Amino acid sequence: MRYNRKDSFRFTFKTPIKAAFSIYELNGKEVHSHAGTALMHDLSPSGTKISTNLNLPVDKDSDYPVKIHLQFMLNQSVYEIKAEIIWKKIYFDDYFYGVHFYAGDDIKEEIIQQLKVYVKQV
Repeated sequence: MRYNRKDSFRFTFKTPIKAAFSIYELNGKEVHSHAGTALMHDLSPSGTKISTNLNLPVDKDSDYPVKIHLQFMLNQSVYEIKAEIIWKKIYFDDYFYGVHFYAGDDIKEEIIQQLKVYVKQV
């Protein structure tokens, strides 16, 4: 199997990383939600998988994705990235969400570099 350099890779954390999020758009309308907490289970330059005990109103058939601000720290770098939730799965009392970042190439490259540093430290 060949590796395509343009495809994103995904790094899975042995211990999930703490994150916070707030909803800024719901059903195509701007909203201001309270911050919620989550755990990041993996990370790629284009997105992440998070879990939380909050049941967010994600509907895969909707024309309007739930849009969030996601904040997390990787190494000593703090990120606040706009993103959308693209899928939802329920596992016992937790809700898992696939998150796609709205990030430019500079942020994606920085995430790659920070993941390289993180891998060397663990």
